[in-house]
Amino acid sequence: MTSAEDSDRQKLSDQVQRALSAGWSTSGMPAAALALYSRWWQLETWLRSLVYLELRSAKGSAWADVLPVTSADRQQKDEEYRHMRTPDAQDQLAYLDAGPLLQLTLDQWLLFRLYLPTQKIWAGRIEELKAIRNRIGHCRKPHGDDLDRLEQTLRDLDGGAFLATSSFNDQSCPNQEWSDLLVRDWIHEEHSAAHLIEHARRQYDTSFRLSISRRPWAVPLARNEEQVGCRPGYVWHACWFFRGGRSFNLSKFWRDLELNKDLVMLVCADTPSSVHVSFSALEDQRRVSDVIGRSFDAALTNLGHHPREDDYVEWARRYSNVDPRVHAGTPWAAIERSMEGVSIFSA
Repeated sequence: MTSAEDSDRQKLSDQVQRALSAGWSTSGMPAAALALYSRWWQLETWLRSLVYLELRSAKGSAWADVLPVTSADRQQKDEEYRHMRTPDAQDQLAYLDAGPLLQLTLDQWLLFRLYLPTQKIWAGRIEELKAIRNRIGHCRKPHGDDLDRLEQTLRDLDGGAFLATSSFNDQSCPNQEWSDLLVRDWIHEEHSAAHLIEHARRQYDTSFRLSISRRPWAVPLARNEEQVGCRPGYVWHACWFFRGGRSFNLSKFWRDLELNKDLVMLVCADTPSSVHVSFSALEDQRRVSDVIGRSFDAALTNLGHHPREDDYVEWARRYSNVDPRVHAGTPWAAIERSMEGVSIFSA
């Protein structure tokens, strides 16, 4: 164990450390089973986030319409257990079994083909993954090759994960001549809240930027096109950058958007000094523009007066359970094309 790993272990609560020790020493739990579950957690949580982002980019607020109705039913029933509510309770994909989740990548192949092995290979791999997931779900002892198979799958997905996340962060400024309402409101500053741009710069040392990105499967804009409009695969990003080394409360920022969360695709922060709020281009631009205005106010309200912390890992960990749509230091927030060669899964 490296000194960094030992330090991370020491940060675990006493209860968690006792539980891990008890599992290994008294219940006969194979260490390989815990390792396998750790790798499966990486795989399944990645696929859930990928499925959400691509469906949201392709279908806007109607993204969940393609999910099996069982996931919505389970989510609704789970509301009865308010005392056991989890951070991902608002995520319908969190209630979808692994089998249907994997099948979605085949059913919506045009959205996922650039991130996965060939369709024939992936279909066969899914059957192996379902068998591994079944063993995990029934607390069966792992097959001797299960961990190897799972880590090989993560290595096979690494390139696609880099493409998915880096393209999300490959953002450019929209053409000032476009007729999109968002360009008028936040580039030409015609929204009623646009005065905050100059106010933020002068009083809070904070800059604002409206940008746009394109999913790899989306049709590129022609040079002579005058707007993004309601195009599948395009994402608007409202971005704030805080100078001066002050802290920012990402949890409270998200709570302040309570009435507008249905419109937000993701909230991402790659450092404690920035926040990006993203929206599918299929959403109504008037509503999105108004949410940007409210987000602007919330961003300034939650900018602290004391210095931010320097422990980047601890900062990211603090916000890891806010909501599945809030990403602090995750690949969706941090990976850029210039990082080519970095491993998303470290497998």
